[in-house]
Amino acid sequence: MKRTTLLAIPAFLALSSAASAATVTYNAAFVSNYLFRGLSQTDDGPALQGGADIKNGNAYAGAWFSNVDKPDGAEGLPVEMDVYFGYNNQFDGFNLDMGVRTYNTLFDVGREETEFKLGTSPAKGLSVNMHRGVKAQYWYPEVTFEKHLPQRLYLDVAVGMLMVDDADDKALTARVEVARDFPEFHKIDLFIAADFISDDTPYGDNNDKDDSDLNFVIGVRKNF
Repeated sequence: MKRTTLLAIPAFLALSSAASAATVTYNAAFVSNYLFRGLSQTDDGPALQGGADIKNGNAYAGAWFSNVDKPDGAEGLPVEMDVYFGYNNQFDGFNLDMGVRTYNTLFDVGREETEFKLGTSPAKGLSVNMHRGVKAQYWYPEVTFEKHLPQRLYLDVAVGMLMVDDADDKALTARVEVARDFPEFHKIDLFIAADFISDDTPYGDNNDKDDSDLNFVIGVRKNF
């Protein structure tokens, strides 16, 4: 486990200790494919996911888990564990959200990453974020939009561009998700999403084969 992760966990626990003044929520999901920025993390297989989020004023923290595909010969559990924390600064008509997220795998040859985020929400449902990966040295600007629709439907759209410092390739990613909540049925959400990436080898170079990839995923989730 990397040093940044070890630093993130005490920050998460410190925020947890103030839980009497904080909002704590939990989430669980089952998805047909764990897709992250257009790339499957489960070799196109299903995933069981869950996590916890704590919000105390403008500060927030959380932890999230999912099963992932483990390479042959790797030792450990085929699990990804993310830990994140941040502070959403509020100004007069403007916000500046600063956060850190660590991506960790519980097996010995997993690719781990620490990512910094700087973002703002200029309009209701709209967010503009810049992510910087420290280990893989990439930039990932992203725009997200969410909107509630009639009939208890809601729409989530995310578009980003993965740009790796030492690679000649860039990859456009996009995800469109439509979900419906069912409060009468244990308050679950059902969703379907389309996930696209313009280059499924974004960490490569101009000599590799730049193939786009489009996947569809369905899932069920619940917030507690």
